[in-house]
Amino acid sequence: MCSPDRLCFYCYVYILVEFIEWFEGEYDNWAQASSNPTSFAHIFLSHQRTGEFSFHCEQRYSHEKEPYRSKDIVIVPKGDVILVQNPVNDLIFQKMGNVYRGVNKPGVMVKGAELVSRVELGPNYYVVIDGGIDKNGKQVWGSENGPFIFDKKDK
Repeated sequence: MCSPDRLCFYCYVYILVEFIEWFEGEYDNWAQASSNPTSFAHIFLSHQRTGEFSFHCEQRYSHEKEPYRSKDIVIVPKGDVILVQNPVNDLIFQKMGNVYRGVNKPGVMVKGAELVSRVELGPNYYVVIDGGIDKNGKQVWGSENGPFIFDKKDK
């Protein structure tokens, strides 16, 4: 039986399988971009499975053929969290109610500022915001208009 501080084997496997099913697929933010084109570019996001726990991820603008970001990631279950390991920084996800919420490990510097990433993954959506915070606590790069909201299109 599962307890709040310890997952049973079946719950552990269920959460991992569910996370991977939700994560895998094609996403875009057309609804967001079309309703607010001056603040959000139209972006395609792809999470293509390459192995049991590995994915190739790409992001590209709708008007471009080539991705502006491409990386390989590995999903690693660790107790009651799921790590999404990538070349820049790992994201740490935890199931909270009916969604998975993720944050990056602190202390990683990108473009001269500390990386701050927050993600929410649902069965049909992926919401993400990334930014760089300088030593004075000021955001120096990243979205100033809130998170990007991606709707899942296909698996």
